[in-house]
Order: sequence, then C-alpha cells, then structure tokens
Amino acid sequence: MSWATTRRRVLQAGTALGFAALGVFPAARKAYADGYDIYDGPCPSYASSHDCSPGCGPSTVYADSCETSGANAGFHKNDGTTWTLRPNGCFGGTYDGWLWRYEAACGACGCYIERRCHDGYRRTSSGWVRSICRFNTDCGCPTTVTWPDTERGERGPNVQTVQHLVPYHDYATNVDGIFGVDTEAQVMEFQTAEGLAADGVVDAATWALLVVTVRRGDSGEAVRAAQRQLNKLGLVITVDGTFSSSMETLVRSFQTSKGLTADGVVGQNTWRILTGSA
Repeated sequence: MSWATTRRRVLQAGTALGFAALGVFPAARKAYADGYDIYDGPCPSYASSHDCSPGCGPSTVYADSCETSGANAGFHKNDGTTWTLRPNGCFGGTYDGWLWRYEAACGACGCYIERRCHDGYRRTSSGWVRSICRFNTDCGCPTTVTWPDTERGERGPNVQTVQHLVPYHDYATNVDGIFGVDTEAQVMEFQTAEGLAADGVVDAATWALLVVTVRRGDSGEAVRAAQRQLNKLGLVITVDGTFSSSMETLVRSFQTSKGLTADGVVGQNTWRILTGSA
C-alpha cells in the first residue's frame, strides 16, 4: 500500500447547530465548514494488511453511501435523515476521511487502485452506525478483462492451465484439457487448503492463489501453464516448461499490447489478462 497526495474543498450546507441537533457528534470544527480534510499520510498499522477489499478501515463500506452527482459527488451522503457525516473521525480526531492506494490489480484496475474513504453515519432500525463511502479516485491500467470462471465440463487452454498449476501445488491431475471429476477434486482440495469455498470452480479468488509468478530462468509446471496461455493467444511457443529468452520476448510483446509493464515477468496482472482474454 502507498499514498498519493490529494485534497478537495467542498462547501457544505450543514451547520454546526444542525449536527449537534442530531445528537451524533458535537459541533463541527470550522475547517469542516470550509471543506473536507482527507488524510494522505503513512498507512496506519491496523490497515497494513488491507488489500483490494475492503481497503477502508474497520467501519462498514455501504455501496449506496456516496453522492453520485453534484458538487459533493464521490463523498459521503449528508441528508440528515438516513445519512450524515462523521467529521474528525479519522486519526486522532483530525481528519474526515483518508486516501488509500493498493499497488496491485483490483477489479477493473489492472495495475493499481486509489480510493478515498470518507467517514459518515447511517441510520438503521437500531440507531446510527458508522459507515464509509469508498470512491475510486485513480485507476491504473483500466481494463474490462477479469479472471474467467473455469469449471467442470469445460475444455481448452484455460483448463490445461489449471491442470498444470494444481500439480505445482502438489495436487496431481492429468493434463488433457478436459475439466473432469479428477481435476475438480484436485481444485477442491487446493481450495480447502487455502481457506476458500471448496466448490471446484476456479474463480477469481482461486485463480489469484493458484497462479505463480514466473520469469526467465524458471522451469516446471507453472511455466508450462503460461506457455499454454501464450499459445492460446497466437504467441506460438513449445510447451516445454522452460522460461527461455524467446519466451520472455513473447511475454514482453503481450504486455506491451495490453498496456502492462513490459518486464517479461508473468505476475498476477499478466496472468489475469492472459487467462481472461479470448
């Protein structure tokens, strides 16, 4: 996780008297009336392990908590009925929210994602609860390519890729390109070992743990899996399990064509675009 500097000043119609009347928090400070203070300093210890989701601290992220239009678009709603703000709720009573950045693929962002997490409250049947508006402020390598769902009954290169990768993790299966009972059983064992739902479907969560970063000089089943993907996309190479200089050249060419960092390394982003591309 890293941070990028940003600050946005937004005029508010709410007053300190109005906030106090809600009985939620004391009168807002003057800085709040002028705009929102968003923290962009070092990642706090409690969030050091956050990844793509939730990435916004311990409070609940509500999908409908963000304004979608107008001057306050992308910030927490503040209608005083269902939603209100939580000024001074971050980092020792100083900030209204914080900026968070994840340096890896997340959703439709292939390289990194930056999000603003703006604090507020939501009224429920049991009273006011803390809520967060999570809004994307930056997206690296935007793409619509996602991990494919690969499951029993399917055939082809993606199945072969799975069949090469599960043995890498010590779950043996035949590489025949047919997702049958045996492959499904091995995938389920892998999922169980990784704490995933053991449904036998190689979905986004399973792919992310199944793939292995490979680079020039590597050899074995994970390299064969990558070679299957390159062949699928017309980048012809012998499936011999050796990551040679010629394979590195093909990987770099593919990465360049997809707007990825052309480092020749088949990591998470490259795997996702390889497997998700037709």
